[in-house]
This record gives sequence, structure tokens and C-alpha cells, in this order.
Amino acid sequence: MEKTVLITGASGFVGFQTLLLALEEGYTVKVVIRKPDQIQQFKIHPKICQFESKVDYVVVPDLAKKGAFDSVLHDIGTILHIASPLMVQTEDYDNYIFNPAVDMTSSILFSALNAPTVKRVVITSSMVTLVSFHWLSNPDSTKLYTANDMNPAPTRSVSNPMEAYWNSKAFARQAVHEFLSDHKPNFDIVQLLPGAVMGVDDRAQTAEDLFNKTPEWAYRMSPVLGTKQPEPLVSVPVDVEDVAKAHVDAIKPSVPGNRDYILCAEGPEGVEWDSMIDVVKKHFPGEIGRKELPLNGTLPTIKWRVDASDTEKHFGWKFKSFEDSFKDVVAQYLRLLSLERDR
Repeated sequence: MEKTVLITGASGFVGFQTLLLALEEGYTVKVVIRKPDQIQQFKIHPKICQFESKVDYVVVPDLAKKGAFDSVLHDIGTILHIASPLMVQTEDYDNYIFNPAVDMTSSILFSALNAPTVKRVVITSSMVTLVSFHWLSNPDSTKLYTANDMNPAPTRSVSNPMEAYWNSKAFARQAVHEFLSDHKPNFDIVQLLPGAVMGVDDRAQTAEDLFNKTPEWAYRMSPVLGTKQPEPLVSVPVDVEDVAKAHVDAIKPSVPGNRDYILCAEGPEGVEWDSMIDVVKKHFPGEIGRKELPLNGTLPTIKWRVDASDTEKHFGWKFKSFEDSFKDVVAQYLRLLSLERDR
């Protein structure tokens, strides 16, 4: 029973990588999907089809509905709750971003209260919960932030989808802490706080998939794709393989529960995003000059000093370097471009 895991959000970048790793490590996985037609997309994927006997699917149309998970947790040892509202263009932030962010998490936690087999719930939070959204316009690049930090005053009075998303993650993280304090469940909870997630996207089977399946992919590749971005990105990368590994390793009781863990590579000093141009020049010198890698873009960096050493201590491994992570991203992009030319 401990080897049976429920996963939400498995169609997303982090969720798919986590699903794949959980299967590779021998877990039986129950995948929560919103629509029945999603089942076939998983079954035919070359990375998943080999594990057909280890995967089951359950349709939950509304993850935020109270009691939505009551009937699907009877044989589950661990819940990996990765699903989260998308950062959509809307004027109704409450119904499309704020309420779902909190209600999805609350729904699954309250259902778990009545599921005696559940021993741990692992929740995907975010590093954006450490500070307020307005920190971006006046960042403190000297303070060292840890998993003990929290946005001091999240608000629903916002002016754009990014600000709504930023605050919704803080509300959801706060709700988990309040749940633990108020209900003292028989299971424990681990919240994972990743930075800017990048890395190989195993869902992608064409170069076009890289652009379409993860909206942030092209934005974070801007320096090498030739796009000059006006808006900066915080200096806190983490490879998707490490994020997936943290989720799967968090299943194990050797990782202390009822704690939050930052997922971030490169230590407190972080990275300069434009340094990815140097990574391409170093590892792919023969590709310099091709139209798909013009190397004349820019992505400004906001320095954000973050301490993830506690995560490395308790999980027992080091984060993959930005150089290795980005090298893998470019290698996948070039490989998929090559496959398209050969067709």
C-alpha cells in the first residue's frame, strides 16, 4: 500500500516528470485527470506505455470541489499534489486563480483526513511564496531567504495574472500550515518550493511541442533564441529532474515531514540568465550561427539569494548545475530539430 501513489497535475511539466520517475522507481500510480479523453494521451506516450500495468487513471472533473477525492484514496499511501491553477488572462481572479489554488489543496487534505492508508501528502508550492509580489520592483538582494520565510501579507487586490498567481501560491501555502495546526492529521505534509523550473521536457516529441507545452520555455530560452526580454527573471533555476526527484524522494520517511523545502540550484548567488549563451558556445560550438540559435537575445536577472542547503541535507543529494541543466535543454531542442529535418 505504501507503494501506491496518487498524483494530480501529471499532464504538466513537473507532474509528467514526477509520474515517470515514480514509475521507474517501482511505484504503482493512480493518475488524477479531469477529462476521460486525457487517458489515451498518457497510454500512447512512449515513455509511459511500458508501465501500463502500474498505472491507473481516475477522473475528477473538479479538483477544488469539497469531497472530490473522498472515493479515490482508499488504497493510497502517498499523495503527490502537483496540480495548480494556470496563470490565465482573466478579470475574475477569485474564481480562476485564488479560490482554486486554495480549494484544490484543501479538498485533497480534508479527503485525506478520512483515508487511514494515507501517510504523507507532498504538495508543490513555489519559491514565490517567500516574498511579496512587490519585492520584484524593489528586491532585497542581500538578505538570504530560507524555507522559513513567507510572504507577509498576500492580497487578492491585484492588477495582473502574474500578481494573482504569486499571491495565490502564498494563500495556498498558508492554508496548509493552518490545516496542520488546526487538524493535526495522522499523516504528515511536505511542501516543495521550486524556483524557475527548466530542463528536458519528456512530453515533447517535436520541437514545436517545446514551445507549446510549457509557455515559459521560450521565455527562459530568450538569450539563445534571439529574443530581447524587457522583464527580468529571478536568479533561481532548478532542473525539472531534481524537482521530480524531490517529489518522489519525499515519499520516503527518511525525509522529515511537516516541513517546507526550497528547490533551487547554484547556491545563494544563483545565475545570470544571459550566461546560457556561454553554455551554448562551450558545449555546442558547431551549432553557433544557425538560425535556430542566434544567441543575440537577453533575459535580465534579478538577484535573489536563497538557501537550499537544508534541502540537500535532508534529501541527501546535490542539485544539478545550471550549466548541465541548460546543456540538456539545448541538446533536446537540437535533437528534435534534427528529427524533423530527417522526416
